[in-house]
Amino acid sequence: MSVKIISGRFRGSVLTVPESARPTLLRSRQSLFDMLITMDTSIYAPQRFFENKTVLDCFAGSGALGIEALSRGAEFAYFIDMSQKAINAVYRNIQKLKIEDQCKVIRGDIFKIKKNLQPSDVIFIDPPYGKISIAKTIKCLYEKNWIKKETLIVIEEDISHIEDLSSLINTLVERKLGHSFFRLATFKKQ
Repeated sequence: MSVKIISGRFRGSVLTVPESARPTLLRSRQSLFDMLITMDTSIYAPQRFFENKTVLDCFAGSGALGIEALSRGAEFAYFIDMSQKAINAVYRNIQKLKIEDQCKVIRGDIFKIKKNLQPSDVIFIDPPYGKISIAKTIKCLYEKNWIKKETLIVIEEDISHIEDLSSLINTLVERKLGHSFFRLATFKKQ
């Protein structure tokens, strides 16, 4: 299986996807990135949304979300996944695109990683559907100081299993796309 980068400097590049991954469908990914670049809030400028931003692709799979952000102007991307097959795919993809200097790939359980990462401007949370708590993930990222006040959290869930995150996030936009439910949000200070 493979996925294509939709837009930006790597547009049309084909990425390797590990067998274990469930990549965000092309149409859903296009809609998601359209939502991101057209956001009209006081925090985010709709033009050049990703320019100079750091992104974190949790449960990275192929790294398609983080690489799409880099293609659209993000400065740096962190990729985290537990699966060695996923990590190998991410490495192959970033080497193919020659963007190793813009990436840090970490193999491990996001709940157990002790590395000090800089807080990210955009965090993609797209865990295996129904297997990992998004609420627990957000709390973990906050406790590790990987989320800052203005971090945009991009969440993808199965439409049949939507977690109540109202105590953790301020939802800015939400949308059902096929079998997926997307939320763009900021973290609520505890």
